[in-house]
Amino acid sequence: MSLNRGQITGGRYRVVSLLGQGGMGAVYRAWDMRLNVPIALKEMTSQPGLDPRMLTQLRQQFQREAAVLAGLDHPYLVGVGDFFEERGNAYLVMRFVEGENLSDRIKRLGALPETEVRAWAGQLLGALAYCHTQGIIHRDISPQNVIITPSPTSGAGRGGGQAVLVDFGLVKLWDPRNPRTQTAIRGMGKPGYAPPEQYDTGAGHTDARSDLYSLGATLYHALTGQAPPTATMRIMNPSALVPVRRLNPQVSPYMEFVLMRALELQPQARFQSAVDMLAAIRQGGVAAPGTAPQYVPGRSPAPAPQSPSFPPTVRQQTSRGKKVGLVLGALAVATFLVSAICLGVVIPKVVGEPRTAPATTAAVVTGPTATSKATEIAPVTATAIATPEPTRTPQPTSTPAPFPTTVPSPTTAPPAPSCPSVTGAFSSIWQARQSQLGCAVNTAHTGWMANEHFEGGEMFWREGNDLIYVLYSSRSWVAYSDLWQEGDPEFSCPGIAPSQSPPTPWRGFGKIWCTYDNVRSGLGSATDTERGFNGTVQDFEHGLILRRDTGATYILYSDGVWTKL
Repeated sequence: MSLNRGQITGGRYRVVSLLGQGGMGAVYRAWDMRLNVPIALKEMTSQPGLDPRMLTQLRQQFQREAAVLAGLDHPYLVGVGDFFEERGNAYLVMRFVEGENLSDRIKRLGALPETEVRAWAGQLLGALAYCHTQGIIHRDISPQNVIITPSPTSGAGRGGGQAVLVDFGLVKLWDPRNPRTQTAIRGMGKPGYAPPEQYDTGAGHTDARSDLYSLGATLYHALTGQAPPTATMRIMNPSALVPVRRLNPQVSPYMEFVLMRALELQPQARFQSAVDMLAAIRQGGVAAPGTAPQYVPGRSPAPAPQSPSFPPTVRQQTSRGKKVGLVLGALAVATFLVSAICLGVVIPKVVGEPRTAPATTAAVVTGPTATSKATEIAPVTATAIATPEPTRTPQPTSTPAPFPTTVPSPTTAPPAPSCPSVTGAFSSIWQARQSQLGCAVNTAHTGWMANEHFEGGEMFWREGNDLIYVLYSSRSWVAYSDLWQEGDPEFSCPGIAPSQSPPTPWRGFGKIWCTYDNVRSGLGSATDTERGFNGTVQDFEHGLILRRDTGATYILYSDGVWTKL
């Protein structure tokens, strides 16, 4: 039974209007009378004749999704604030996002400017990176599930605000150690955006790289104004996907390369993590004309450089650059895929212990603004893909498709060029670890750095990339965007820690320590004060090497593991 306008449910939510309705439920705009804010109310209704066991599974999954999503906190994700059951139906309460979904925007304006799309891509990749570190795969990314908030200057017109990822109806809790574990409930993604491995042909599994394919398809649509062909069409006809610049010559060659790689049919040929794809997009924003790598279908090139690709800013020890904050619109969900309202696949979540890093192999983090939460990125291990011929036209579900033997394989592609030799301060270190670090993306160089020690690890900051590196004693590390701005309080959490160092870090280190409970519990109290020095650093495809003025040398690998020499 549907809710009526003005009806109060859950004891506090007054229905304002119906946003959408499908076979298994509806979404309403409602008003939280306790907090006086708009919310989105997602309803799962009982279906007559539905098998009782299936109904029980759906309800359990609906509740599990609520518990998982309630723990997410990222400015470019829609959060869940409440879950309840009433009159035989189950409800999720989500924050309301004011804006226009990307699908409607493309219909209204056609192909969108690359500068806007690149900015949105960075925001969405940050959100995905955060989800993947939490063990969550979205599995339904498409223009319909991306909300563009009104621009502060141009409102809902041509100029775009921020991109917010909504609708976790097909969410999959993902454990990289056991990726095939799932419930009997399967969920369908949108055919034009679902990767091949999400089709029910009995082989493979979805993982973080599946989300990157879907995001690539979404960005392709935004830049060309045309939806991409389905994965099954591409399997039957490898030339079905028209290169981006053939449809829109205004798109840069580098951006075309990034999207075509994200849309590779074979997961191991795509970007292997959200940080790789984000780094490539940002690298393309500053690449000189004519420097885009050549796209070779099916080839799996080396991951894009990571650390150097973040926006360059310089923060001296006592003078940190101001950052422009991005302001999200009003709270909640404006649109979502109602037909998939309760479907999905569930796998046990990976959760770190309090005194260790948030995830056992969390690596680099990126945050698009000074006000955003960091986005921790879980590395993905490439897996082999089976190649039997398809025997029927599959429909997308939670299990992946095999690839026909005619699809180009990385083993038949021309070999990637070998790395040029590394000279300078880290030559011998790189020689011994070349297979782990990959090629150098710059030369060893000196710069201003800062360091502070804690009971459970240490923090580093280096000028030029606006990141703070958190190194845990467990030998795992995570990097966060520096949130502190000139003019902010020296100590960020006087309510929970004394305003003195030690035991409380200050400024940039203190902002991260105070903002993120997992960092504070993982590191414990500071054991000394922040110290600045001139250090040496060099970035590689799969990590970086950093040397203090004392001679202590640290290697941070992109799989989230660090070591000290």
